[in-house]
Amino acid sequence: MLSSYVLVFIQLACIIFIILTGDILPSEIFLLIPGIVFVIISFLSMAEMKFRFNIVPELLENSSLVTSGPFKYVRHPIYTSIIFMILILVINDFTFLRFGVWIILVIVLNIKLNYEEKILAREFPDYIVYKSKSKKLIPFIY
Repeated sequence: MLSSYVLVFIQLACIIFIILTGDILPSEIFLLIPGIVFVIISFLSMAEMKFRFNIVPELLENSSLVTSGPFKYVRHPIYTSIIFMILILVINDFTFLRFGVWIILVIVLNIKLNYEEKILAREFPDYIVYKSKSKKLIPFIY
């Protein structure tokens, strides 16, 4: 789907803009530690999927529904990690422009994950039950 590629382009453009307009690593320990935690969560999520994931919100051939590991707590832990890792970079070197780009990133990721959830619900009958027992992005909250 063409719009999937547009969403990915906007996502990558936002991330690259934020990375290129500030420090790559947080300078404060109170930002560095959560950043490391989100990198670990992202890696664990990818490992739980056996590194079979797609940046485009479409299923790969022979995909299966993963509900264990970080996916036990949120349905989109990689998106959660991206959102908060980039927010940490914005906070570390704050400008309103960078914050605005982060807001665009959050909107794009929400559009992607909503589209992805429709596909998952269509392809995996168990997804509806999983969806009712898990949160979208933030454990116990949203």
